[in-house]
Amino acid sequence: MGVWELGEYGLNFDKTNPGLLAHYPQVLPDFTLADVIGSPYAVTNYTCNPQLGSDNDIAALRKKLNSMGLRLMLDFVPNHSAVDCPLTSSNPTMYINAPKGTQPPYDPSTYLPSGIAYGSVCGGCGSWQDTAQFNIWDQSTRKYRTQELLRVASLADAIRCDMAYLLLNDLFGQNWQTQLSSWGYSRPSTEWWADAIAAAKAQYPNVTFLAEVYSPWQSNLQAAGFDFTYDKDLHDRLGANNLDDVRSWLSGNSPSFVQHSAHFVSNHDEPRAVAFFGSWWQADAAALLTYTLPGMRFYWMGQFDGFKYQLDVHLRREESEPAVPDVQSFYSTFLNITNDPVFKYGTWTYVPVSQSDSSWRLIAYRWAYKNERRLCVINFSDTNGSANVVVADAQSRNGNDTIPVTDLLSGQTWQRSASAMRTTGLFVVINSWYAQIFTY
Repeated sequence: MGVWELGEYGLNFDKTNPGLLAHYPQVLPDFTLADVIGSPYAVTNYTCNPQLGSDNDIAALRKKLNSMGLRLMLDFVPNHSAVDCPLTSSNPTMYINAPKGTQPPYDPSTYLPSGIAYGSVCGGCGSWQDTAQFNIWDQSTRKYRTQELLRVASLADAIRCDMAYLLLNDLFGQNWQTQLSSWGYSRPSTEWWADAIAAAKAQYPNVTFLAEVYSPWQSNLQAAGFDFTYDKDLHDRLGANNLDDVRSWLSGNSPSFVQHSAHFVSNHDEPRAVAFFGSWWQADAAALLTYTLPGMRFYWMGQFDGFKYQLDVHLRREESEPAVPDVQSFYSTFLNITNDPVFKYGTWTYVPVSQSDSSWRLIAYRWAYKNERRLCVINFSDTNGSANVVVADAQSRNGNDTIPVTDLLSGQTWQRSASAMRTTGLFVVINSWYAQIFTY
């Protein structure tokens, strides 16, 4: 994020907008205007920001990352451009314009002086006034934006697509119907995303697409070809601390949907996990559940250090704070556990836990891959919980019904009856805001 070329209009907007100027000191008490670097969502051109380097430098960075076993994800902002993107002057019909026949001056909350609409999440409400709204129902826009997406794909191993759901035909038509109909536009026969992703994967078959999306549009974007879609639903259900809602999400979504979801406890748009969940130990508990699910594990800079101060995307720095050693130690252990292939290639199975006494506090599920087995039991509550958790795939070894059961978080091992684990269950006691991850 922030790698692409930005314009002076956006930078000036970010340095003069009263709302932003009031917000900056709230997240960075010693803020100065020199800290403002411009919004990464107001892109003028998909070439490397010259303050950072060149496209060749991006290619070199990608090569270096690949040599370390890492992949490079870059951002693409499909819904809008910067106000001072050259296209707003050279090709204004590629943008949403005020309804035909509308005379200037145009509504300044929705339109630029030219009549081009500001980028918006809902057709003019809550406009982003440093951006201009593309018209994805315009054929020239569809072609041009596909070429820009291909350019990003040529430099990246993965692409995070900002506010991707706003371009779905149903929502785009709903948001901009008045403007579209007045200029004679009709709904395209296909989703732009389906066409654009197919074109990108035809040339770059290994590129991964991640969509920023919010309910209820996740399945639409998965159907259009996205490899992963944001999973804010689970994040918010954990934040509300309603375990029944968390259970309904885990048991109510298809395995395919969960597998194609990107799970997170924080990101650049959300509060830090420590702030959102209330403490570093509650944030770690949320991570124990979030990152032991199928799908993409989506981390945010500073998360592994237990940071709580927000890093605003308009600013070059955040308020300084010390790392939390307990959080660093936790992630050092936890990441080693989740890096096992069983959590990437295995089969995930939700395990209901009886809702009696303190067992209602626990959430459980299993993983199986080849000869590897994992049982995750999470207590996302403020009091210890215990239960008998049935482990249907527990098997005797070499004719011996007694098998070792090891909690990978603590390293402690117990000898337990496999037949009892399959029938009456494995008895567990889990501390508040913690978990046990068993191998057996």
